[in-house]
Amino acid sequence: MSFINDTLKNDTSEAILDYIKALKRLKELGVIKNQKDFTSQLGEWLISEIFDGELAESGKQRDWDIKIDKKKYQVKAHAKSTSTNRKNTDFKYSINANIDFFVIVVFDETYKLEKIYKVPFKEAYKLVTWESKDKVIRWKDLEANYVIDLIKIIENKSNLRIFINE
Repeated sequence: MSFINDTLKNDTSEAILDYIKALKRLKELGVIKNQKDFTSQLGEWLISEIFDGELAESGKQRDWDIKIDKKKYQVKAHAKSTSTNRKNTDFKYSINANIDFFVIVVFDETYKLEKIYKVPFKEAYKLVTWESKDKVIRWKDLEANYVIDLIKIIENKSNLRIFINE
């Protein structure tokens, strides 16, 4: 029994060290800025790569995360577990926010892309609804007009193909 416990402890330690090394490398490559909220930073990096944008220098930039052709994008990313039923995104911005587009990136639990929604900010503001005590945008309200064609966008960017199921 001790051998099995020791093996599990070693495997766990090795996996944690691998994760720490991966975070360090992703930081060196500019994919993430810090060890906080990997999913959000990955979503921001992905959108900047898809649309050839420039990430904000600060992780705490007011309102926006990326500039693309002088337009400011706010990106929200989710990694959905198969057991998660949530299908909305928190929306905590005023109508005067310094944002041109509101983008929602939905990954599955293995970080394969499920959907990307790109909504002009003023339109996003009109779609806000209250659920419980939070202002949110429901993804079902975006399906008809704001879904990005992932295959079309990513097919010419070989470094991004890891995010789609082929």
